[in-house]
Amino acid sequence: MGLRERNRRAAKHFAQETALRLFDQEGFESVTVLDIANAADMSESTLYRHFGTKEGIVLWDEHDADLDRALGSRFKNQPPLEAIRDAFIEDLGRRYDEDGGYQLRRIQFIYKTEAIHAAAIEADLINRTELSKALGYILKKPHRRAAQLLAATALVALDVAIEQWQDDNGKRPLAVIIEETFTDLQRIDELRS
Repeated sequence: MGLRERNRRAAKHFAQETALRLFDQEGFESVTVLDIANAADMSESTLYRHFGTKEGIVLWDEHDADLDRALGSRFKNQPPLEAIRDAFIEDLGRRYDEDGGYQLRRIQFIYKTEAIHAAAIEADLINRTELSKALGYILKKPHRRAAQLLAATALVALDVAIEQWQDDNGKRPLAVIIEETFTDLQRIDELRS
């Protein structure tokens, strides 16, 4: 990653931290994008260009490209659901362990703020479509119709793991919870009432 991209990421991260601080102090609805821009010492138009919306400031994750690379490399050598699980464990688990306090604060804010949670659900639909397309390229032709189901199932399992992690205030490593959730998913046909 070049200097320009590192500086852009650092500025976006600073804007996100600034926004979270302002939201904590004044409430999400009370803070405007202009307030965030002024506090982060950048223009309002730059914030919109970087994030699109006020909700997007909280939802932005500087490591999305890292996760995409982890998925791509694992799809070559592993069955799809296993590849997705392992990429989530490796990338998200590591990241949330390294920066757990910040990630926990951000995730809990997403869950407790209706507008951001709704935007997160919308973003999940976009992620599902993108993951489904990627799976369509790697699955053999007779199995391609399962790409949407596989993508949706994997992302719901991840959502369940992240929700459990934030409900528990990050006390257990996210990687462990992701692994448990995917194990439960694989055993779902064994469940009995």
